[in-house]
Amino acid sequence: MKKGLLKFFLLLVTWMLVISVSYAAKITQKNGRVIEGEIISFDKSSVTVKELVFGIIEIARERILKIEPPLQEKEVKKERIEPEIQKQEERYIVDFTIREKKLISICLSGGMNNINGGDLNGAIRDYKELIKDLNDYYYGTDHSADWKELSWIQNFKGEVLFNLSPNFSIGLGFEYLTKKNKGTITFSEDNSDTIYENGYYYTYSRIDNYSEEPSYKLVAIPVTLNIYYFMPFSKKVEAFFVGGIGYYFGTLTYDNPYQSDIDYKEDYYSAADDTYLFSWVEDDLDEGTGTYKATCNTIGFHGGMGVDIKLSSNISLVAEGIYRYVKFNDWEGSWSDEWTYDDRWGWSDAVEGYDEASGSASDEWSGKIWYYDEYENSDIGKWYKKMELPDRDPMPLEGKIKNVRQAEINLNGFSLRIGIKFSF
Repeated sequence: MKKGLLKFFLLLVTWMLVISVSYAAKITQKNGRVIEGEIISFDKSSVTVKELVFGIIEIARERILKIEPPLQEKEVKKERIEPEIQKQEERYIVDFTIREKKLISICLSGGMNNINGGDLNGAIRDYKELIKDLNDYYYGTDHSADWKELSWIQNFKGEVLFNLSPNFSIGLGFEYLTKKNKGTITFSEDNSDTIYENGYYYTYSRIDNYSEEPSYKLVAIPVTLNIYYFMPFSKKVEAFFVGGIGYYFGTLTYDNPYQSDIDYKEDYYSAADDTYLFSWVEDDLDEGTGTYKATCNTIGFHGGMGVDIKLSSNISLVAEGIYRYVKFNDWEGSWSDEWTYDDRWGWSDAVEGYDEASGSASDEWSGKIWYYDEYENSDIGKWYKKMELPDRDPMPLEGKIKNVRQAEINLNGFSLRIGIKFSF
């Protein structure tokens, strides 16, 4: 796909260049601007040129610096344009003074970019589906997931345009694309039952509450090279086509605060007379945050069109829409996990009472972000996609893990921006 887009981009550039060099004559004005086209008539006061795109243009001799190839003055015509032809084509005549451009322009714009998201959105979708399936299958669960997929990303752009001619410009710029995507996940389980054994029985209760707030922040900073082709419609408005390439610096930050609170108890009784005997108690409280930051660089392509509305001789309002093709698929980063714990467990009749432990711990590692399918136990019997930065590279395991590959996050989609352009 990248090769196909590159070929399209090169063909677009070639087509533009062919247009710019395929005319019969080149007229250079004293202000440095150049017009290329077919000279259809001339006299001592003016030269009339037929340009491919804008039709007939009349240029005063006093504004002309040179003409290539030179005119043969002895062939000056008395009647410069036949009346019939002029009547048919006069609506296409454009005064070239409205198409003159400053040498340099600076454009600042902002907008939104609709993106596909790739594996990042695939993992979010499947995680939400897993939570729904757990609720449907298991009794006593009340899980929830409020986590939207990454669809729109903010896009800011700054660019310097070098205006080579009234129709062509080259732009060198940079963009800043960013989006933070936060979710809220809860797992809640409340179960109890009675288990009968030989000579005794016990009742158990388990209350398990787990919550997390996973958050992804995606940042992409492309350095871009663009080629613009402008088509003026009036003294105030001109449309343009743009195509270009960019080198993208990508950063993905993941932050996940979590809390786990488990209260478990077993009460034992004599089967003969239901006399209470003793209890087993287990209470665990863990709080922590898991984070990682990964980077990836890649090349992307884009193309589109827009409109330039002149507010004054130096300031324009610009609106543009482009399609972007960018894929990040070699993410590397470092993971860290820090948590505190406060646990209590033991038998109610123990002489020394319950055992207790509390404190803090941490863990960290480096690696790549992987994407794979994982099998969720035989009760549910389904595969779910996961995107993780594990402490070791995952390997396919029959009946457990399959389709292992490095995660791909893409920015493929349409972008709409508006901004201001200053010309000097």
